[in-house]
Amino acid sequence: MREHCRADEGADHSSIESRVERFPDATATRPGDSHSHHSILNREHLTGRERLGVRCDHGVTHSRESHVRVLRHRCRWKERRNRDRRGYSSGVHLAFKLLASLAPCFVGIALAQSAPHFSQEASRDPESIAVELPCPARGDSFAPRLLVDGDVLVLSWIEAEGPRSPSMPPLHRVCMSRYADNAWSEVSTIASGENLFANWADTPTIVRATDGRLLATWLRKSAASTYAYDIVTSQSKDDGQTWETLGPLHDDAKFAEHGFVSAQSTKELSAFCWLDGRAMELPDESAGGHGHGGGDMTLRAARTTPTNDRAAPPSEILDERVCECCPTDLAIGARGPIIVYRDRGEDGTRDIAIVRWLGEGWSLPQPVARDGWMLEGCPVNGPSISANGDDLVVAWWTGEPTNGAVRAARSNDHGASFGKPIDLDTNGSLGRVETLLLPTGDALIFWYDRDAGAGASLVCKRLTLAGTLGALQKVTSVAADRSSGFPRAVVRGTDAYLATTEVGADKSRRVRLHRVSLAALAK
Repeated sequence: MREHCRADEGADHSSIESRVERFPDATATRPGDSHSHHSILNREHLTGRERLGVRCDHGVTHSRESHVRVLRHRCRWKERRNRDRRGYSSGVHLAFKLLASLAPCFVGIALAQSAPHFSQEASRDPESIAVELPCPARGDSFAPRLLVDGDVLVLSWIEAEGPRSPSMPPLHRVCMSRYADNAWSEVSTIASGENLFANWADTPTIVRATDGRLLATWLRKSAASTYAYDIVTSQSKDDGQTWETLGPLHDDAKFAEHGFVSAQSTKELSAFCWLDGRAMELPDESAGGHGHGGGDMTLRAARTTPTNDRAAPPSEILDERVCECCPTDLAIGARGPIIVYRDRGEDGTRDIAIVRWLGEGWSLPQPVARDGWMLEGCPVNGPSISANGDDLVVAWWTGEPTNGAVRAARSNDHGASFGKPIDLDTNGSLGRVETLLLPTGDALIFWYDRDAGAGASLVCKRLTLAGTLGALQKVTSVAADRSSGFPRAVVRGTDAYLATTEVGADKSRRVRLHRVSLAALAK
């Protein structure tokens, strides 16, 4: 990756039971005793024999006077004991009153600790159409992805695990959580370590494989070079509670760039695509060089899933020369996988291209549209695709015209041809698009638009089946900063869910989750 794609070096990121024992009354007469050992002495009741000597309970015989002294002493002891007991009893009473007053607090704490995380909604920005939901990500978090898994919403992201010494490498972990019944599950760790390649643009993925496993991809450094890292796959057989690392998704075993994975799965098929730098040479960083080495970045894809026996499924090269660090995207239509990416012509043209599965092999690359945008460098601004049967919508950002534009094009034949591109924004937006094709045939196009000041907003326009555009609507505010990453969107029921990355003034990051009804986006 270029400098802006490098790994982040400044990583960051029972009920209460009170038992009061009921002590037996020490002054009570024991069974079989005619009177208490501590009965008050009445001299007039003493017999002559008792005046001469008294045999106490313990079997010791005392003189009458001695016995009187003993009994007087015991009476005084009894009075002190009763005073102490009254004080003890009063203290216990006060303690019980205090515990009773605090009981709701303890119950609340216990319920909060035992309840699932984040079961309540957060806040609504009065200027936006979205409700912000509580998010399980903690600390310095970024690079979110969303997956709808049946009725469950799955969120994955990267966290920087706390402050690190400048002399130590950053420590990151790839996390996930499941959202169901308005509550998040416990966060599970997919992978962690000091050798993760973590940045704002190249995000992990997670899909449900055809055999029921959850599969995740993430990046791991393979050598000391900034530009040597592998795509690693992990699997979970218990809905994401525990994870097992399988190995690299690719089979070249070369110290090179591998990344920008896109993954999709249906009940019949799982597919992966990625940028593969095995044909490139690493730059000589020891000599102060940076950027990519010689050779070309390629696009590869696999149509079978990684397993314990074969972590790297068979893959095929789809394009021998592509933009080095623009994200890819993948959808599965009625005839199989469809992949979109930013191509790179011999003359530096950076137009959006498509490759389709044709049943017995992949199609040749073809342009979605001919923008004719030329750039010596990588904009880190890839396309987005959404499919429903043979119907497709592709959206992208281009540097043409001068201020740049967000565009979209439709196809109703599995991507064999596209209609004329439609401009959604030509006012110099940041791009970073996301697309959702609804069952009605309408499409929702999201992107980051610059505000009048120094900030930006995640905005949306509806592209109808007839080709008309709806009103521009604000979803939420974001930073006009590369660390704000890419928005991610999915449809679950009658709502759209969107994940973004908030960037603070101190460059700290926080994954945020938003929900907006599809009806509100119908304008």
